[in-house]
Amino acid sequence: MEPLTPAKRLTAIAAGIVLAVGAGVAIYREVTRQPLAKLVRADLPLLELTVKLRDSANQDLDAANSLVGSNDEVPAGDERCPALVGGDTGSATAVDVSVKRPADCPKRAAWYVRKHPVAFTLYFNQGEAFLQWWDQQTEVQRLVENRFVKGLFFGLLQSLHVKAEQLNLQGIQGDFLLQVLRDAVGANAELHYDMAHGSQGWVIGYSRSASRFADQAMPALAGVLASSGYRVGKLPEPILEARIGLQKLFVTEYDGRIYLAQSLEALLNVLDSIAPEAGGGDAPLSLVMRSEAFVAHLLPVMAGAESYPIRWDFALNGAEPGWLNLPAASWQRQLHPRLFDGVVASMPHDAFAGFAASLALPPDLTGDDWRKLAAAGPSANPPGPEPAGIGVVWDFSPDDPAGAVGVVVANPGQPQASAAYAQYLKNPDLGAECAGGSLFLAASSANLLTRMKDACNKQSLSPLDWQRGAEKQRLQDAQLLAFVNPATAARELFLAGGAGANQDANEFAPRWQQDYEAAKAAMRRDGDKLFGSLPLLSYAGRVADNASGARLQGKLVAQAVAAAAD
Repeated sequence: MEPLTPAKRLTAIAAGIVLAVGAGVAIYREVTRQPLAKLVRADLPLLELTVKLRDSANQDLDAANSLVGSNDEVPAGDERCPALVGGDTGSATAVDVSVKRPADCPKRAAWYVRKHPVAFTLYFNQGEAFLQWWDQQTEVQRLVENRFVKGLFFGLLQSLHVKAEQLNLQGIQGDFLLQVLRDAVGANAELHYDMAHGSQGWVIGYSRSASRFADQAMPALAGVLASSGYRVGKLPEPILEARIGLQKLFVTEYDGRIYLAQSLEALLNVLDSIAPEAGGGDAPLSLVMRSEAFVAHLLPVMAGAESYPIRWDFALNGAEPGWLNLPAASWQRQLHPRLFDGVVASMPHDAFAGFAASLALPPDLTGDDWRKLAAAGPSANPPGPEPAGIGVVWDFSPDDPAGAVGVVVANPGQPQASAAYAQYLKNPDLGAECAGGSLFLAASSANLLTRMKDACNKQSLSPLDWQRGAEKQRLQDAQLLAFVNPATAARELFLAGGAGANQDANEFAPRWQQDYEAAKAAMRRDGDKLFGSLPLLSYAGRVADNASGARLQGKLVAQAVAAAAD
């Protein structure tokens, strides 16, 4: 063997040192990355939970295959040690602190959790790419700095900017929770929204091994900030409760992922319902809506499955928002070649959301026909070549602050069919015909029905008028379309607290009332400016084939341009 020259010896030694250092760093990280239970301080009060799962009707569910639920009897109490009950009980979501229990009473409680499909999940498939895009969006930054946004999300924004120094966290500097959030986004984060728990239904989970900040954040959360905790029998790690600023957080670790939640109930429901998965493939950002959270009983019939996830892929690329993906389903076999124009023309251009499909709904369906549809699903026979369509509109207004829903049914071949559709209405005054009877309109409110009739009669704008008609051909060629106008919902949310109501505050009114009305007017101006800058998201496309489903291309529609044609 040829002897090593001095140069080769130095190269070999350097390579060995590099490998040793790399291996040492990896081993150190694994050794120091202790489980959450090892980081909890010894005196932290922990409550043992027996989790009982319930459905939306408050009926108990079998928890034999549940990750968090239990079929055990709930802990019984007595006069000295009253039973502890919390969660989704209808009257409270926490243990009643007014119930006095001796210190030696069992630290056990029954916790009820409403089990419901998780409505939405936002997948950060390329977290670093998203953060780079976010940091470059000056328009987005201006929206965040808007007084309306700051007021609406005051608690969260205040908590995001609580300094680590204020929390007495050694070795950490700057906005603690903001650092945690940005780190989570870069570590394969999944942001879930559990609508069964309302405003407290947000849960984010991310990979601990991919996190750069977890080795600092987890000891801080578990050892310093946690004020109490919970143990659930089937979970290997405790769930910790902490408060940062105005924000209450529930933290745990499961299967290599860290979870942060706004409520214990939402956290338990997400853990029990959602397994980590790849969201949208190559897209930097994907939003998945689970239809079973909204229309569970229709899915086995119309989609042939218990679940039907609809996925938006966001390209984060200029004016192209990405794609809306609809899985293959039996109802897609009944799509006609194109939408009937009147369906889209009957949708108000500034409604909150709309969906249309080139499906035909015959006016002469009998009770037996409906029972056959419910049992066997849509027919396998191909549809005819003529245009067809049904549409659904969701809208908000001062008269309908909770939202109203409208339906459009096209029947150009039988213009006298409106009476047949009207039989399905409980209130016949909430139905009307348009376009010589070729369209039947119905709505859950008179205000929305009037808006739909005005659009159909061309007395107001529809999506066909967006950007002075530039979108018309794209929408007319589609079999499926959907749109969302986030500004409409945001404005209604803004005005829901009374900011839209003008009180008479003349010069003789008390000074405080004049100042109050002036502040409301300023907020409305800020809100209008904010909402006017938000674009509409419009999707349109066709079914490629019965096996791959539909992929609808997205477009951003500027509201200012749409309104200019008004």
